[in-house]
Amino acid sequence: MTKAEHIQRLRTDPVYAIMGNEELCRGRSNRDVAKMLIAAGVKIIQYREKHKTWRERWQEATEIAAWCHEQNVTFIMNDSVDLAIACGADGIHVGQDDAPAPFVRKLAGADMVIGVSTNTVAEMKQAAAEGADYVGFGPLFPTASKKDAHSVVTADARQYAVAFSLPVVAIGGIDAENIRPLYDEGFRSFAMISAIVGQPDIAAAVSHIRRTLMAK
Repeated sequence: MTKAEHIQRLRTDPVYAIMGNEELCRGRSNRDVAKMLIAAGVKIIQYREKHKTWRERWQEATEIAAWCHEQNVTFIMNDSVDLAIACGADGIHVGQDDAPAPFVRKLAGADMVIGVSTNTVAEMKQAAAEGADYVGFGPLFPTASKKDAHSVVTADARQYAVAFSLPVVAIGGIDAENIRPLYDEGFRSFAMISAIVGQPDIAAAVSHIRRTLMAK
């Protein structure tokens, strides 16, 4: 896939699954979860593992990236620019306290998709000005999956986000019960951890979310 195709997918495909930190995946391994996500038809997967060594993450992510590429799945690395490059990821997602987008671009090159976490209008504007390809926006709701999460976004920021020029991936406490109102509000892509990889049946969870969004 081309970079433009990955970006278009981020603009239109509602299911963006975040995996990693195996305690959030009901004890299943990252490799097994990746296989389940791919089998369930998920087309955007972010690898976010915080508790393993660099070498362990590199070995794991390299395998998962290869599986994703075989199945036309967009594979995004969280935080680590060096790991993103080393494992052949399609994209890298960085937070406000990580390397800034211009530095990431300098290291990763023009073809790497860069996402930046944002919580405010100012952060969204800065991400666009610094060359990000998409933004993560949230948290929309309180979340237990990220211990250092920001405060829930303001109403003004939400209104700005739904009309933002870059693809916006909503994140934070999103599940099958609250996703449809967000879709009706104008959001089109949703990053989820607990609502997907934290469920007993990943395929059933993904199918339920897609049906919820397709219902009239």
